[in-house]
Amino acid sequence: MMRVLEANAPPKQTATDTISTLSSRLASATLLEDRRAAILGLRSFAKEYPASVASGALRGLIAALTKDADDVDTLKVVLETLLLLFHPDENSPEASAEIALWLADQFSQTTSPSSSTSSTRPTSTRASIPCNSSAP
Repeated sequence: MMRVLEANAPPKQTATDTISTLSSRLASATLLEDRRAAILGLRSFAKEYPASVASGALRGLIAALTKDADDVDTLKVVLETLLLLFHPDENSPEASAEIALWLADQFSQTTSPSSSTSSTRPTSTRASIPCNSSAP
C-alpha cells in the first residue's frame, strides 16, 4: 500500500524551485493575505538561501513595504525577512559577505526618489556603508 502512495506522490520541489514559486506569488498576488503568505514562505528560506531569496524576491519585498504600508503584520514579516537576508546563516552554502553590499545597492536603486509617490515619506533610504579595508 505504501509503495502505491509513494508512486503517486508528486516529485519533491527543491528549495530553489519553491523560492521561485513564492517569489512569483508575491509579485502577482492581488490580495494582501496572499502576499503575506508568500512573504512568510520566503522568510523561512531567507536565512539558509539568502542569495536565492534576494535574487528572486527582493524587489517584491521592497514593493510590499509601500504597497502594504498600512498592514503592520505584513510589514513586520517583510522587515524580518530583509533582516535575515542581511544576516544569513554562516553555514549556508549561499552565505557571503558580499550579499549585504549587493542588497544595500539593490535596495537603494529600488527606492530612488522617482519611485516615491508620497511627499510625506522620505524619498530615499540611501546610507553610506563603511568599508573596512583590513577585513579579509
